[in-house]
Amino acid sequence: MACMGLSGCGGTAAGNDPGESGPSARNGMSSEEYMMKKTHGASLALEDFFTTMDLMDATITDMQTAMEAGNLTSERLTQMYIDRIEAYDKTLDLNSILWINPEALEEARELDREREEGNVRGPLHGIPVVVKANIDVQGMATTAGARILEDMIAPEDSFVVSQLKDAGAVILGQANMSEFAYATASSRSTLGGYVHNAYDTTKTPAGSSGGSAVAVTCNFAAAGVGTDTGGSIRNPSSFGNIYGMRPSKGLVSVSGILPLKAYKDTAGPMARTAEDMAIMLEAMAGTDQNDDYTLEVDADALAAGDYAAGLSANGLKGAKIGYLSYSFQYSSKPDPKVQQMLDNTLAIFEGAGAEIVDLSGILTTGMINSITSGIYTDTFEYDVNKYLYEKGDAATYKTVSEMLAYNPGGTMHMYLSNLTADYYSLADSFETTPDPYTRTVGDYKRIMDWQKALDGRAQVTQILEDNGIDAVMYLSFFDTAATDDSYVEDDPNYAGYDISFGPKLGLPEISLPMGFSDGGMPLGLSLFSGFGQEQKLIDIAYAYEQQAGDEIRRIPDNIPPLADEGLNQYVADMIEKAYELSESRYDPAFRGLVQEMLAACDKASTVDPEDPYAMYEVAEEIAESYDRMKAIIGG
Repeated sequence: MACMGLSGCGGTAAGNDPGESGPSARNGMSSEEYMMKKTHGASLALEDFFTTMDLMDATITDMQTAMEAGNLTSERLTQMYIDRIEAYDKTLDLNSILWINPEALEEARELDREREEGNVRGPLHGIPVVVKANIDVQGMATTAGARILEDMIAPEDSFVVSQLKDAGAVILGQANMSEFAYATASSRSTLGGYVHNAYDTTKTPAGSSGGSAVAVTCNFAAAGVGTDTGGSIRNPSSFGNIYGMRPSKGLVSVSGILPLKAYKDTAGPMARTAEDMAIMLEAMAGTDQNDDYTLEVDADALAAGDYAAGLSANGLKGAKIGYLSYSFQYSSKPDPKVQQMLDNTLAIFEGAGAEIVDLSGILTTGMINSITSGIYTDTFEYDVNKYLYEKGDAATYKTVSEMLAYNPGGTMHMYLSNLTADYYSLADSFETTPDPYTRTVGDYKRIMDWQKALDGRAQVTQILEDNGIDAVMYLSFFDTAATDDSYVEDDPNYAGYDISFGPKLGLPEISLPMGFSDGGMPLGLSLFSGFGQEQKLIDIAYAYEQQAGDEIRRIPDNIPPLADEGLNQYVADMIEKAYELSESRYDPAFRGLVQEMLAACDKASTVDPEDPYAMYEVAEEIAESYDRMKAIIGG
């Protein structure tokens, strides 16, 4: 089930770069072809490396380009991410990953074989992603973080995982989370413990998709999948300095996902860039015959297709962005450091040509409360019992009641038992579980107030359209991340309609990074739009990202690139070749060039091989001096 050691994964050591032995090191070239390339251009060969440093800033498109050029394989990329997880996740007490998929490297090798045969499925081909631990991955345990479910092996993939695999993604592993997706301020589980914020491990990453957010932040995968019932993608994205989207309800299937409240649940993408988020959403969206919410909205028709196509840095020019002034002073005014972040973000929007308008007189608090009041049914027990029933023999427990009754050693968090004690029937079978879906809306069974949710969804969407509003921004938090034990819903830092507005109506929403406070902690800004308007949100996020530049995103200082064994081998090979060249073609006329080349080689002995930046610098010096020597003496 878990595969946390390299030998157990059936993989090779990290760093299969040009310069190492074996066909994977040469990306398909013969030894003669590869050495000829190195001989005729050491600097060119160095530029063709996909190093551990390149990994830190690489987008999905960058990785795809490197693989298309033959400078990277999916197997090697997957191994690089596994190496980072093993080096940092537990050592730094991040606890973002529960399991590494034992089939990940074989999946990557098979995708490499497909590429060699000319079959590239799309932009996700060979790209490793992580999914939240409540999402079924065939052959792995679907635990939702609960130790009591660690032996419940999924017999098949969830629809979302199947979609990602069909698009060519490698499912690298499953991420830790708030147990059963019931989030307060933190992401903690009996199986994985607390997930900690990568920018300060004394702080919370928020929940419930905290593991997915931290894994993406830390470059443990190219992108991630979370689930969101009431902020569980957006809040961890906000605290993790990444992009996260809660799609329109029904655009993305939740079949094969252990539910919290199925009528509000959705899966969504989490990524380091807006374009990566778009690429992930394209793969995930679509109609699923086993998810009638996707049937209700006709997800295939609702999806825009290629969400990443046509993205423009000028996408904010002429955009009309609403804001809710009361959302900036919901229970208290934003902390001064957050106010500065917000002011900077608004300046970026306006500087890029967006018009910012106050919608507080149109989308009033009274209207929002009226539209959303009563749209609440606690469906947890029924939804979970149905999920377990449909698992058949693969379900280790058959009901919520059975799990609560058999909880040796606290294998599930007891806040769940406190919750169920007040709200649930604790039925002894799915067949006897009271059904909260008692109203027929169209062709589907729904909660009693589902029609009100549909009417409110349509009303808000129409209001935005009538006023020419592309999206509406608000602050979910008025301060940066607090400690793990603070309770979000009781915190005046928290804007409650993050839970009670968009999720009830099924509206799409994103969190985009605002940058960092003067204390070095990140925070995101929330934007929602009309139903089915994911493309507008992506366009806005991408244009904002391009205008904001590098200041809004940076990797945490405590998780730098790992040593690059392939680069180190390249340096060793070049030193050997440089000495051979100096001895075989020595001529007093070339003395200065020889001395320069050998001085660069000598410098390599003073460089820390664990420092990839220093090693790359000395590799450049050796390669450039070697190429100059070759150019002059010929051969």
